[in-house]
Amino acid sequence: MKDLAIALRAAQLFAHNAHNSTTGCTFFSDHEFLGEAYPAYEEAYDGVVERCIGLAIDIDLCEITLAAAKAACKGISATSLTDSVNDFNNLYAMEKAICACVDDAINGTSNGTQNFLQGIADNSEMRQYKICQRLKNVDGAKKSDALTMARKRAAAAVASTDMAEEEAE
Repeated sequence: MKDLAIALRAAQLFAHNAHNSTTGCTFFSDHEFLGEAYPAYEEAYDGVVERCIGLAIDIDLCEITLAAAKAACKGISATSLTDSVNDFNNLYAMEKAICACVDDAINGTSNGTQNFLQGIADNSEMRQYKICQRLKNVDGAKKSDALTMARKRAAAAVASTDMAEEEAE
């Protein structure tokens, strides 16, 4: 569940940054979506941390916060102020990583914890749908490129999560 906490906190930090830096003709819809996303990530993160504490799972909150900040900063680029498509591509990859972390965390947990984790995955999948719809609104030839890039980044994010787990074992 530690990896899930990191993924959620990273998404929260990244979405909050994107919320504050969004501009352009899609400002109002992007600002609204991102303004709803970052507190949702924060709430899910808080639930994961409290569940870990309640189940006596040893977690280091400073370690989680540092790892999340590092992961969030990977997605933030100098173009974030002018390229919201890049932000949404990165956020889509983060959502895929959240679902991969849920898949990894769910095995061997109680019914209640499985239900809790499935709720996180369900909410993530709804946000993924909205992000894909947003990326379809990209003009002209960029449309398919944006979705292709989002899917590639998502696959890379899931693969890096898998590699980190293998290294930990």
